[in-house]
Amino acid sequence: MKKMYSILLLVLLMLSFWSLTAQSLVATDPLPRNVVVEKFSGLRCGYCPRADDLAQELKDTYPNRIVVVNIHQGSFAEPQGDEPDYRTIWGDSIAELAGVYAYPMGTINRHFFDSDITAMSTNLWTVSAQQIMEETSPVNVGVQSTYDSLTRKLTIHIELYYTANSLCHTNFLNAALIQSHIIGPQLGGSANDYDHMYMLRDLITGQWGDSISPTVEGTFIEREYVYAVPEAVNDIPVVVTDCDMAVFVSETKNEIYTGDVVDAVNGTNRYIGDISLVDTVNIKKGKAGESTDFFVTAKSALTGEEEFLVTLEAEDVPDDWDVSFSFGDQSFSDTAIITLNHNTEEQFIFHVRPGQTAAYASFRVKFQSVTYPEAPYRYCKFSVISGVTDLVVNGTGGPESEIYEYVFTDGLKQAVCSTYAVLSANDFTMGIRDRAFVEIKNMYLNIAWTFPALTIRQIEAVKTFMGRGGNLLISGQDIGWDFMSGSSNAHGSTEAADFYTHYLLADYISDGTSDNKIIYPNENDEVYGSLPEAFLVDIYDGNLFPDNIAARQGADEVFYYQSNNRAAVIKAATRNYKMVYFAAGLEMIGQTVITNKIMQLTYYWFNNSLSTEEYGEKTSAVYAGQNEPNPANDKTVIQLHMEHNGSLVIYNLEGKMIRNIPVIKGEKEIRIDVHGWKSGVYLYRIISRTEASRPRKLIVN
Repeated sequence: MKKMYSILLLVLLMLSFWSLTAQSLVATDPLPRNVVVEKFSGLRCGYCPRADDLAQELKDTYPNRIVVVNIHQGSFAEPQGDEPDYRTIWGDSIAELAGVYAYPMGTINRHFFDSDITAMSTNLWTVSAQQIMEETSPVNVGVQSTYDSLTRKLTIHIELYYTANSLCHTNFLNAALIQSHIIGPQLGGSANDYDHMYMLRDLITGQWGDSISPTVEGTFIEREYVYAVPEAVNDIPVVVTDCDMAVFVSETKNEIYTGDVVDAVNGTNRYIGDISLVDTVNIKKGKAGESTDFFVTAKSALTGEEEFLVTLEAEDVPDDWDVSFSFGDQSFSDTAIITLNHNTEEQFIFHVRPGQTAAYASFRVKFQSVTYPEAPYRYCKFSVISGVTDLVVNGTGGPESEIYEYVFTDGLKQAVCSTYAVLSANDFTMGIRDRAFVEIKNMYLNIAWTFPALTIRQIEAVKTFMGRGGNLLISGQDIGWDFMSGSSNAHGSTEAADFYTHYLLADYISDGTSDNKIIYPNENDEVYGSLPEAFLVDIYDGNLFPDNIAARQGADEVFYYQSNNRAAVIKAATRNYKMVYFAAGLEMIGQTVITNKIMQLTYYWFNNSLSTEEYGEKTSAVYAGQNEPNPANDKTVIQLHMEHNGSLVIYNLEGKMIRNIPVIKGEKEIRIDVHGWKSGVYLYRIISRTEASRPRKLIVN
């Protein structure tokens, strides 16, 4: 029997081919589809917190494009003892429709991708959401809510506008009350104080929504509901200030066209217009001292003449870069208030002038209404790269890659590389498309433990990079499993298999076990052979499964597992590129000093900067580089690496000490004034308590 709360349908107004002349909530321009994630969960689901993190990462990555509905149902949601009951009367039917068979799972717009069910494991959420967002919705959704705290009456005003014909004569309008910040138990989370987000509390429009028709281009539909918010659902208090309204339109029970979410208390998604790049180039290659320009158009959807706030937000911009934008004959640094007429496009020019500091700088232009500040902002994004030679690229299949990016950046710092930048695999794909990375020599692909390891587009971008001569280090647990195992939950595309066998030059042997916890180097390897054995740490909560792999023709096996002597790492030097593939993530190596040395050695090998003898020297605890300039007649600089306090000792060819300069741990360089020294050859070395670097010649004219 359908559970009834006090729901009153006040207004039902349908106008076919109606011309919108009054101020409206809904857009009449065709818009891309938003993503509706229905996540199936339970309070005793060990992996559900990771799924929550992934859903939140989607929302953070794509502002105003993602709706998350967290549905507790099934055996993992059934309370035991005094546990809270987070279920609703709606959840089991939605899960049955989706074909849920494990937890956590989810649907992306209830769309059938490559399966006969819509439920999918978390490793497919990101790539599926990206596919949906690239498509155009036949219908737009406008929502506005008001709440009376005295009566607990929630009024939801909804407007729909069809910009194209639906495939079905009747569609379905769904309105869901969801609540965040419900504190309670969660296995795999923080014991009894887990912060549950976006939890389904009620379906205001019933199990499958209200029917709507006609569904042809030009149709405007307006509906309004008044809903008495219950004090509690299954004894869980409903705190309205923590609630949102999720509204979406489905073709039938399945195939959600699009949706949106607003605050339950006075929320709105009123469409104010849009802002967009004039061309399709999102990432451009800049040059120090020269302006790189982006042309952006803004258009108001509001009636009459309206003011808008335009804000330029910047990320990772060095102090010696200059950024500004112009509108008409006026220039601005970061914000401007402009006036636009209804449906009239105006153009901005954004100027980015890089300095000498190498960087990958990202920018977001926000477009907000002054009259309706509560309406969602519209935005566009672009980036500039300048002076960068090395990229740390984070996989996009989960939050772990970004969490552990420091492993790669710390290693590059140890290698004294100051021309690196960090970006996502999606940004890398765009940069390859836009030909912005033609000067990049080396890439460090941080997959960590995320799924899919790479999307097909990302794979093709990496292939393009390597085909142009770019060097690649890739590391991550289960890359081989994802690409080659054939498991139903794995990526396993023909593109992935080709990349694995013909670019990584690897054979996948089997999924690893927790016995694969120590790796040791091939002593004959010229790059890594002198490293000690390393232990792998179970940082993924009982998921220690580094793949067993083997090198194909043209590659070498450079690390092995102590447990079975299977290869853990392979490398290759082809005519086009150099490649290193770690079947465990670098973040899983328990000794920081070893991960730093691996990154150092890889960087030096990629850049052909050292002989085999010098590899060991430069990664030792003390190292002194060749002074520059050499010969010197005034001042000279020595680059160094010190893991302990020590001294720089300079002496003449007769063995007499000329200088003894204290060196502090971590100091990167020493400047020496040789003005007044006798012309000739001197020797210098770095000495610590236990080690000394090899002597180098310093010539004074």
